[in-house]
Amino acid sequence: MKKLYEIERMSAVQRRSFLKLLGVALAAPAVPSALRFAANEMAGGTAYAQDREMETIFIEIDLRDQWDQMHVMVPPGIATYGDVRRGETGDGITMFAQQSEIRRTESGVYLTADSYELEPHLDTIAQIDHCEASSGAIHGHEAGNAIRSPGRAEERLAGAMPMFENDPATADGGNMRWYASVPTPASLHNHWAKLADPSLRNGVAFKGLSRSNHTVFHFGGGLPGAELDRIRSRSQLFDAFPAFVEDLNVVPTAEQADALRAVLGRLDQRFLSRRGFVDSVRTGHAQQIDEAREILHVREPRVLSLPLTEEERAFWSEGVPNQMCTEGDTESFECPDDRVKAHIWEQTAYAFKLVNAGVTRTVALEFDYMDLHGFRPELSVRTQAKQISKPLARLITKLKEAGLYERTVIAVYTLDGSRSPKANSYGNDGKNTLILAGGGIRGGYWGDIRLTNEGGHDGFTYHPPDPETGAPTGSFRGIDGRLDSARVWRTVMRAAGVPDAMCDEHAQVQGKAPLGFVLR
Repeated sequence: MKKLYEIERMSAVQRRSFLKLLGVALAAPAVPSALRFAANEMAGGTAYAQDREMETIFIEIDLRDQWDQMHVMVPPGIATYGDVRRGETGDGITMFAQQSEIRRTESGVYLTADSYELEPHLDTIAQIDHCEASSGAIHGHEAGNAIRSPGRAEERLAGAMPMFENDPATADGGNMRWYASVPTPASLHNHWAKLADPSLRNGVAFKGLSRSNHTVFHFGGGLPGAELDRIRSRSQLFDAFPAFVEDLNVVPTAEQADALRAVLGRLDQRFLSRRGFVDSVRTGHAQQIDEAREILHVREPRVLSLPLTEEERAFWSEGVPNQMCTEGDTESFECPDDRVKAHIWEQTAYAFKLVNAGVTRTVALEFDYMDLHGFRPELSVRTQAKQISKPLARLITKLKEAGLYERTVIAVYTLDGSRSPKANSYGNDGKNTLILAGGGIRGGYWGDIRLTNEGGHDGFTYHPPDPETGAPTGSFRGIDGRLDSARVWRTVMRAAGVPDAMCDEHAQVQGKAPLGFVLR
């Protein structure tokens, strides 16, 4: 496509300044991605527009120990079962919400009072319970997880490297010493993001677990620049990212203003139609363009100040339980301050501030509940649901307000597995849940778990989603029949914008197709 005369006549320095100016205008939340792509294509060519769209944000949330997401999105087969025999021990089903509390949303997803806050965003939140079960020696506990690094193994096979060297813990229990060749998602995204934009700061992993004998492995697979910066405290995070203010209320020169008007003015109905943009993008485009122009003069300065104000603390923390601890098989209690690195609502607030300021596009968070052996009280299940649902909803809200959500992927992993529906179970015989959120995600609860009357208790069967359609498939009870970890990994990487060719460099995932049902 021929560039506009107003752009062609600029010097190289002026052109770079103009493209930055255009980027500020097009970052307004009102500007849809298709319109942004068209404007960037006109200003800088197709390759330039494609590069801008690949500037994705990736936020990984890694949860230990054995989180059960059944109060986040309730499997339809359990939500609609007439007489659930709930219980905290033995064969009792640990879905404690009564029928009057369960809300069937317009999208068909079932929520509980612990997760109602997600409802406005359900079109872009997917929950998949049927991933490969965790296989740590202590009832599934592990710091790796096959869906984060397909093919990881206890023995060092050809081409494999130790996953554990950069994330030590005070004990090996629950942290099997895996060897792998496939990078974990945040590490690979960090590598890709910095290749696309060398000016970015390195991605971070906030080591937020309260238990010193547990950890999470982040693995770059030997790729240059892939390893995340490990941050182990609030103070270390604040020191690594000191406060700054950048004024974005750019006043363009007359020449730049003419070019800006020319680019935005050319995005008329006929141009968008010729470029194949759908009616929904073309409709109302004039108003959206006007808002993009105005943003140059009313945009708030870009600020990074990680310590939370009282107002911010109130927003992020409302209704979210603080980090909980246990002792053996007792009820949970709030962790003492010296055990808390940062509550989950704090961590998500820091993640938003980092990506909103544009200093990095890759953030990994770590959080734990504390393991319960042999039983699961209602308090623990509801606490876990609130600790992930409410911060996730608020993170999405803030990303939408900032105009960043369309190019963001949030992946929530349960590293130790998620247990089966019955109380007396462990991660290696139950679910392994992945929650994905972002502008490119097709929301829904995918697959099903169904209850069966088996005399004195409720039995259950797993029905994983068909890899192409997402429809529940035939049932199984054990650990077979799970989704292919390589395809799950490729799904996350495709959503995060990492090129297929880069993914295919790793033999364990080479040629594997993403799960078609969960990507828009």
